[in-house]
Order: sequence, then structure tokens, then C-alpha cells
Amino acid sequence: MEGYYSSGKFHVTARLIRACSIARVWLSPSLKPRVLVVGGGPVGLATAFMLEKLYNVPTRVVERQRSPTSHPQAHFINLRTMEVLYATMPEFHDRLLAQAAPSVLWRDYVYCTGVGKAREIARIDQFGPCIPRDTIEQATANGDSLRKSLAALSPTQFLHFPQNRFETLLDEFLAENDVRVERGVELESLKLPSDGSVAERPEVTLRHLDTNTREEATYDYVVGADGAHSLVRQLCGIDMVGTRNLQSIANVHFTSKALSEAARENPAMLYFVFNKEIVGILIAHDLNRGEWVFQIPFFPPQESIPWDFSTAQCKEIVRNILPKNVKVSDEDINILSAGQWRMGARVAKQYDAGKQRVFLVGDAAHQFPPAGGFGMNTGLQDSHNLVWKLALSIQANDEKSTTNGEIDTQDLLRSYGRERQLIAKTNTQFSLSNVARTMKIPRALNVSHDNALTLAKIINSVPMQLLPLRAQREIAQRIMRVGKLPLGLLDEAKDAGGSGSALGNRMRTSVQDIVTRRKTLGMMFYHFDIGFSYDAPSWAARAKKLMEDPALDQSVEFHTKIGDGDSIIYSPTFRVGERFPHFWCTSGDSKVSTHDMMRLAVQSNKSAEDVGNVQFTLVVGGRDAARVINSCSSSISPVVAKHVSLVVLRSSADGDSATVDAAISKAHASAAFSSVLLWQVVEDESDNKAWASFADSMAAALVRPDGHVGELWKTDELEGFTGSALTQSMQRAVQLS
Repeated sequence: MEGYYSSGKFHVTARLIRACSIARVWLSPSLKPRVLVVGGGPVGLATAFMLEKLYNVPTRVVERQRSPTSHPQAHFINLRTMEVLYATMPEFHDRLLAQAAPSVLWRDYVYCTGVGKAREIARIDQFGPCIPRDTIEQATANGDSLRKSLAALSPTQFLHFPQNRFETLLDEFLAENDVRVERGVELESLKLPSDGSVAERPEVTLRHLDTNTREEATYDYVVGADGAHSLVRQLCGIDMVGTRNLQSIANVHFTSKALSEAARENPAMLYFVFNKEIVGILIAHDLNRGEWVFQIPFFPPQESIPWDFSTAQCKEIVRNILPKNVKVSDEDINILSAGQWRMGARVAKQYDAGKQRVFLVGDAAHQFPPAGGFGMNTGLQDSHNLVWKLALSIQANDEKSTTNGEIDTQDLLRSYGRERQLIAKTNTQFSLSNVARTMKIPRALNVSHDNALTLAKIINSVPMQLLPLRAQREIAQRIMRVGKLPLGLLDEAKDAGGSGSALGNRMRTSVQDIVTRRKTLGMMFYHFDIGFSYDAPSWAARAKKLMEDPALDQSVEFHTKIGDGDSIIYSPTFRVGERFPHFWCTSGDSKVSTHDMMRLAVQSNKSAEDVGNVQFTLVVGGRDAARVINSCSSSISPVVAKHVSLVVLRSSADGDSATVDAAISKAHASAAFSSVLLWQVVEDESDNKAWASFADSMAAALVRPDGHVGELWKTDELEGFTGSALTQSMQRAVQLS
């Protein structure tokens, strides 16, 4: 154990803080897997790692594909997801940060006729005024300042990082930590427990593709992380609710050094391209590697990938978005793939089946439009919510003789679906709101989604369907060419260096006006990112207001001062259902975040055999610590003794430390808590104010293993604060939705 208790203080060394995700092989012997994870994408891999390495739950991962995906897909890792990685796999979190591009290269969205400064119409800074802008020289010399700018809000930062690289890195990280992913193994059948005993377990048949052999096995739990076309979901008979096909999109994945070189004079994450040849969204996945994806509206069956996106046609598309004075060879443009996908907005009717023995996570449970970047992020946060509940359920069932069955595991597991479906439904509606905002500029240019829907109706009407498919295709393409012709005037406008087209000038001015007033798609949505709540009535009402334009126009802003949560500008709050706010503390010589509490609590149990027990954290201030400890020590609960860690946060306002030190010693002696940590709030204005705002009105907070507040107590509510009362609070903490 790399921590120690002396002079009334528990010290955690820096090495433990950053290395506590290292595989503890001696604690995880080769036991029969308790959980089967179907799907080895980012969500499935994260699920397996957290179960195995945080909670010592033997877990098996199977994946049909023989290697990680090569297509970038998602690319924005939001702040809450980075906090999850920071809290659960810090080494991997640090590896991502080390390999990420400087934020100055991706903080903007650009509206343009192509790449390069000369083709730019308008630019929007998606970080806004709260985050100062680096120059590339500053970022190179001093490191990216983004994380420093967010340090009063979070211990980490958001990232632009392609999913294919994320998945490959995570796959390698699991291998380094002895978490095996069985590739080339697919699920064939799944038999759910019957209506009988809840003790029955799901039975699966797996097929090993290399040998074409089948294997039958049973598991305590099955997690379906197998994507939008989830076989787990289908075998459970779970339907999706929502719109299946909002728009068909062609994806062209390619590399071009010439395009990346041109982009360095006006770097951005996204380029919304409007010219007479092509309309689409260009994603700069990696400027150094020259890796790009172009998303283009697509109208099957009149259009198809083989007909309209051959290698030669895709290369011509790339040429149409280069600066007009740049000529490139065929060799510079490497088309890696061209495919299609349907943009949908759907959520599973339920997130579990078979008496809470089978669960859906990620795209298996929800599919959103990409506007807002909630897909992979919501999936990884599903996993974060589910794993501690699975682990606690397994541990509680194994411990029934010592915990007297005080944990209602069925309600615990049901809470996963209640909580995460609430978030998925909200994120679906929010993504649709973002789609509507995205369409404001195309509408101003008369190439909106409404026009696309009208075109789809025309080409799929009865008279058109009587024509041969080739004739339908020619008519559709002729209509699209005519519709895009006016976009050619954008390059002829005076401020684009053209001859001075009046219509082109008006079109450019319209775009610039929308962007200047921040009326279009944003990147940062702090309320939906780190401010969401599992308190269903509260969050549903707030989210509805926050989806409206007045709030979205200011979504880029945040306050670091603790607020009441009702402002349209985000500020952290101490409220049941929301994430416990971040602020910095010290433990011995180490600087720690309040978001380190769960991980350090799990790794700081009283004995080696208890390391990995799921931990709630009871957070108290120095002024109330003695009272809480005395009450709980006089009435010890087996559940609290195994699954609640005490974290005492002391500040300079607490006065005499001798009383606190004596109480801490008593807490250790009584073994009333699984572990006891004593931290000092950093003597910094923002951190002191954050903790003071809590200590002035509250005495204690019960923080769930996923970092969300489960219950709050005022000082006058500490009467009868016993171990058994705390056990009841743990139960209430999973009944928020």
C-alpha cells in the first residue's frame, strides 16, 4: 500500500495517485469470468478495463472484428468523458493528452468555399472568451494552455482525438494491463433467464471465426457494447424509439498532405464547405498525418457509393476544396475508404433484459445525430455508470453473510436504465436542436436540409419511381447541380477578391452575421457535458430551457464560482444528482482533485483483500468531521465498513486541528469506514471559495462511485447520523431518477 497514516494525516504518494490503474494481478487471479462484454469498441474496452482493474471483477471481452476500426468516426472527447478517464484510468488519460494536437489547431469552425484563408467566409471561436487563445508558437514553446484555463472547473480538458486512434491506443493499453480482448469471436445466441429465480444466468453461444467452432457458456451478466446494429439488443427483443433515417451521408476518408498544408493558414476542427461543386462538412482529424473525413449529403438509391464515390470521383471532390491556386498529383490524395451511414435519433425502449442480467451500453442503446458530439461520449459515460453497479451487485451477493443483504441489488441494477435512458433522451433532443442550428447557414444560402427533404420527396414520388433508376439519378443530380449554382457567387464576392457579385456579397454577409451572433452550431455545452443530473424532474425541466436559442447562444461561457444551477451560463453546483464539483486539495506532498476521491478510496481499503471494493465517499468538512465520525463509530454498519470511505476536507477556516486529528484516529481504530483520507483544501482563491460555499450551508455529502452526489446533509440534519442511516442513504443515492 503506497500511502501512510501519521500525525493524524493519511498521506497518498504521487506514485499511487498516478499509477493506481496498474494491473493488480495478485488480486485478480485467473477466475471464471463473471461478466461477458460483447463488443470491443471504445465503450466495450472501457467497460472491461474498469470492471477488471478498478473492481477486480473477472471479465471477458469478445469482438467479431479482428482489429480495431480504421475509420475515425467520432473525434471530440468532451470534458466529462475526460474526467471519467482521469478518474478511472489515469495513465491512459495522460497518454491521450500527450498525443493530442494543440488546441489552437482545432478550437474554430470555419464556413468556407474550400480550405485556405482565401476561401474562408467566416470563422467562429468555439472556446469563447473564457479560454485565452494560444498562438501555435506559444503552444509549441510552453505547452497547450487549455488545461490551465479549465483548472478551476475540471482537473482535465476536452480533446479533439480521432476514434480510430483512441480505440487503438485503448486496445494497446488493455493488453499492457493484462486485459485480453478476444478478436474473431462473435455472439451467435443469447438465452435470457426465465421468469423464475433472479439467480438464473444468461446463456450464450459464441462462434470462433478462425476455427468455426462454437462455445456455450453462462455468465452472471452480459453487456451489449456491440454498436448500432447490436445483436445483443435484437436477441433481447428490445426495440428502438425515434427516427431511423434523418439523412443519408456519404463519408470519404482520405489523406492529403497538400490539403493539410493549406489548412495550416486557417486551421479548424470543422470546415463547412459550400461551393457549386460540393456541399459538405470536412473534418480535420489529424493535420500532421494529413488525415481527413468529408461528410456529404447522399440520396440513395438514386445515388450510390460505387456510382458517385469512386476513387477518381473522390479525388476530384478533394481538388474542389483545395485553394484555387494549388494543384496536386493523384499520389498526394489517398482515398482510404468511401462509405455511407444514416443519421438517426433513436433510444432503446429499455436498457436491460432478463431480470437485470443483460445490459446495453453505447450505440447499442442510443444513436444521435453527430451535432454536439455526444455519441461516443454518452457511451463511455454509460459504461462509467454501469460498471460500479455491476461490481457492487456481485460484491454484495458474494458478501451477503457479512452485509446482511442490506444492498438491494435489483434496484441498484434497475437504476442504470432509469438514469442513462434519461440522459440519452435528453441528448437526443439536444442533438436535434443542434441540427436545427446547423441548418441556419445552409438555409441562408438556400441549400438547406429542407431542400434536401423536398428533393428526396420528388425523386421518390410515384411518377419518378416509374422511370429507370439511371433516369431518376440523372434528374436528381441535375436538380442538385442547379441548386448549388448560386454558391459559385460566394467566390466572386468583393471581399473574396472576386469581381463583386452583389448576390455573393449578400450571401457572405448573411453567413458572417449568423456566425458573429453565435447563432449556429457550437462545440462547448457545459450544462449538458458536466452539468447534467440524474435527478429526473429537475434535469428534464432545466434541459428543456437550455436547448433554446438564448441559452445555446451563450453555451460557450462558464463561471467557476459555485452557483445555484439555474443560470443559462454554466457554473458548478453542489446538488443531488450532479457531479461533485472539482477543486484542488493536497494530500501530504501531492496535489489531488476531488475527482481523485473514488479511485484513491478504492485503492486505499483497510486490507489487500478489500482493495477493489466499490466505494461511496462520505465527504465532510473539518468542522463537522468529529461529529460524523463519533456517530458512525458508535453504530457500525457492515455495508458502510466495506463500501464507504471517509474523506475529510480541511481548510484554514476550520480552526483547531487537534479535534479533527483525534476523530480521524478514532475512525481508523473503530474501522467504521472502509478507508479514511484527510486532505487539505488548496489555499487558492477559487478552490477555497468552492469549498467555503459548501461548508457554509452543508455538513456532509455522500458521493457515489461515479462521482455524482447521492445525498447532502446540513449541520442540523446530522442528528442520528449512524452507520445504518448511511446505508439507507446509499440506497436512496441510486433512486434519483
